[in-house]
Amino acid sequence: MNTTLLLLVFFVITILIGIVLRALLKHSAFMPYSVALLLVGICLGSFVNGDYSNPFLSEITAAFNLASQLNAELILFIFLPALVFESAFSLEVHLFKRMFSQIALLAIPGLVICTLLTALFAVLVLPWQWSIPSALMFGAIVSATDPVAVVALLKEMCSRARLQTLLEGESLLNDGTAIVLFTLFLVLAIDVQTQFDLPYVVIEFIRVVAIGAVTGLITGVLSLTFINRVFNDSQIEITLTLVLPYLVFYVAEHLFHASGVVAVVTLALIYAGPGRTRFSPEVIESLHHVWHSLSYLFNTLIFMLVGLVIAARLSLDELVYWPYLVATYFAIFVIRALAVTIMTPVLSRIGIGMTKEKSIVLVWGGLRGAVSMALALIVASNESLPQGIRDQILFLTAGIVVLSIVVNGSTMAKVMALLGLNKLPKAKQEAFAKVEQKIELKLEQTKNQLKTDTLLQHINWHQVSNSVERQKLSKNQPVEPNVATEYLRKLLEAERQYYWNQFQLGLIGQRATQVLVAAIEKALDGEPQVYPRDSLTDTWEIPPWLVTLKSIPGLQKVYGAYLYRHQVICFESAKGVFGAIQSITPLATSLSHNEQLTQSTLTQLNQLQDIAKNRLDDFSKNHYSMVEKIESDIAARVLLNTERHELHKMAKHGLISEGDAEKLVCSIEKKMHKLKHRRH
Repeated sequence: MNTTLLLLVFFVITILIGIVLRALLKHSAFMPYSVALLLVGICLGSFVNGDYSNPFLSEITAAFNLASQLNAELILFIFLPALVFESAFSLEVHLFKRMFSQIALLAIPGLVICTLLTALFAVLVLPWQWSIPSALMFGAIVSATDPVAVVALLKEMCSRARLQTLLEGESLLNDGTAIVLFTLFLVLAIDVQTQFDLPYVVIEFIRVVAIGAVTGLITGVLSLTFINRVFNDSQIEITLTLVLPYLVFYVAEHLFHASGVVAVVTLALIYAGPGRTRFSPEVIESLHHVWHSLSYLFNTLIFMLVGLVIAARLSLDELVYWPYLVATYFAIFVIRALAVTIMTPVLSRIGIGMTKEKSIVLVWGGLRGAVSMALALIVASNESLPQGIRDQILFLTAGIVVLSIVVNGSTMAKVMALLGLNKLPKAKQEAFAKVEQKIELKLEQTKNQLKTDTLLQHINWHQVSNSVERQKLSKNQPVEPNVATEYLRKLLEAERQYYWNQFQLGLIGQRATQVLVAAIEKALDGEPQVYPRDSLTDTWEIPPWLVTLKSIPGLQKVYGAYLYRHQVICFESAKGVFGAIQSITPLATSLSHNEQLTQSTLTQLNQLQDIAKNRLDDFSKNHYSMVEKIESDIAARVLLNTERHELHKMAKHGLISEGDAEKLVCSIEKKMHKLKHRRH
C-alpha cells in the first residue's frame, strides 16, 4: 500500500478511536479526552513495530508507524494553523483586548524568564555538560505553554471566560516567542563560533512578531473586503477561512521568516472582531460549526500523533535518565510559579487583575504539547548537533509533555475544585436564582398544558419528575456584595446579543451594528454602566473631517455620499438602541431582587431610550426622505428574508423540490445583495 493510502488509513482509524473514546468519556469525569487520547497513542505506538502475519493488522501497524515518522515541520504546518485559528476565532475579542497587557506580559517577559531559569537549571543540575546555547535552546522548547494542549484542556473543563481567555491568550502568543528564541539558540548551538548578541536577539524578535502581525492584518483586511462583496455564499466564505490560516502561516514563516502563529492569531482576531459583520449573517453560525468540528478532528489527530511519536521514537529503557526527567518536570513548574510570582505585582494592577487562585491555575495549567514535541524532533533530526544532546533533549521534552498532559491535565478539575473555581462566581448566584425562577415558571406552565391534553391522559408524573430533575444553576451559596456588577453585565450582554440578532434579521446594517457593539463593549470595561454612552452619542455627531470636506470645492458629491452614510449609521443605531431598551426592560425587572438597583437601572435605561427617541424624531422631522428610503430598504430586506425562509421551510416539508427552491432562493438573494450595496 502506498504512502498516501497508509496515511488515509491512519486518519480513519484514529478518528474512529477518537469517536469511541469520546463516547466512553462523555459522561465520565475520569480524565479529559485529550489526556486519554495521548495515552492511547502511546499504547498504540508500542505495537507499531511488531511483526504481524495478518495482512489487515500489518497494514494498520504500517500506517501508524508511518504517521509516527512524519516530519516535525510538516506536523506543525498541518495542524498548528487550523488549531490556532479556531482557538483565536472563538475568543471573546473584547476580553482579549482588555487582558492583552497581561497576556503580553506572560507571553514575552514571562517566557524569557522561564527560558533563562530553565537553562540555568540544565547547566547546574543536569549531568550532561550542555553548552549554554544548548541549554537555552532546551529552555525555549519546554518553557512555552502549548496552545494545542492548553486550549483542548480549557474547552473541556473551564467555564470561566476571563480565566480561559488569559490562559488561552498566553498560550497562543508565547508560542511565537518560543519559536524565535528556539531558532536563534539553535543557530548558536550548531555554530559554537557565533557570539551571542543580545541587541540582535531583541531586534530579531521585534521583527518576527511585527511582520507576523502585519501579514495577518493585511490578509484579514483584503479578505474581508472581498467577503463583503460576496452575499450569503457559504462555500466561498467558509472555504476562504479554511485556506487563509495556512496561507498567512506559510507566508509569514517561509517567505518573511516571521511568526506564523502571530499572523494566524491576528487574522482570527480580525475575523472575530470587526470582521464579524462582514460575513453574511446566514453564514456565521455555520462557520463556527465547521471550525468547531475541524478543531475536534485535528485535536484528535494531534494528540494521537504525539503519543505515537513518543512511543515510537523514544527509548524508555535508559533508566539513568528517569530521575533527571522527574526533576526537570518539577523544576519547570517551580520556575513557572516563580515567574508568575515575580510578575504578580504588575499583573494584579493591569487588565482584569490577578488573584492567588488564578495564579495557581495559571501555573498548573501550563501544559506542554505538540509544539514542544515538534521543536524537540527538529533538534533530534539535526545532524549538526552531537547525538547525545539530541537524544537527551528529545527524551526530556517527550517526558515533560507526557507528564504535564497526564498529571496536570487529569488533575486540573480537582485543583479548580479545591480553589473554588469549578463553580459559578458567587456574584452570579443572584442573577441565576432569578433565571431559575423563570425556568421553573415556564416548566409549570408546560406541565399544566400537558395535563389538559386529551391524548396524554396516562402520564406517570412521579416518573416524569424523576426523569427531568434538573441540576440547579444556583446552589444557595452566599451572595457577594457586587451582584450589581453582575446584574448590569448581564443586561449589557443581553443588549449586545439583541444587536447581533437584529443584524442577522437585516434590521440593522453592518456599520451600525459595529458602532452599537463597540459602545456595549466600552460600557463593559471595568465597572459596567448602562448610561451614559458617550462613545455612542459622539458617533451621532457629524465628525469634524466631514464638515471640512463640505467646504472644499469640487468635493460636494463626495461630501454628500459620506454624509448620507453617516446619517444611515446614526438612524439605524438610534433605532437599534430604542428597540434594545424595549427588549431588555422586562429583563431588568425580572433579574434583580434589589428594588433600588432595579429602579436606578430603569431610570438610566429610560434616559438612554429618550436620547435615542429624540434622535429618531429629529431624523423624521428634518430628514424625512432619507428616513423613508432607509425604512423602505429595511422593509424590503425583511420581506425578502421572510420569502427565503418560507421557501426553505417548504422544501424541508416536501412541498417543493430542493432544486426548485434553490433556484428561487438564488433569485431572492440577488435582490438582497443589490439592496445591501445600495444601502451602504
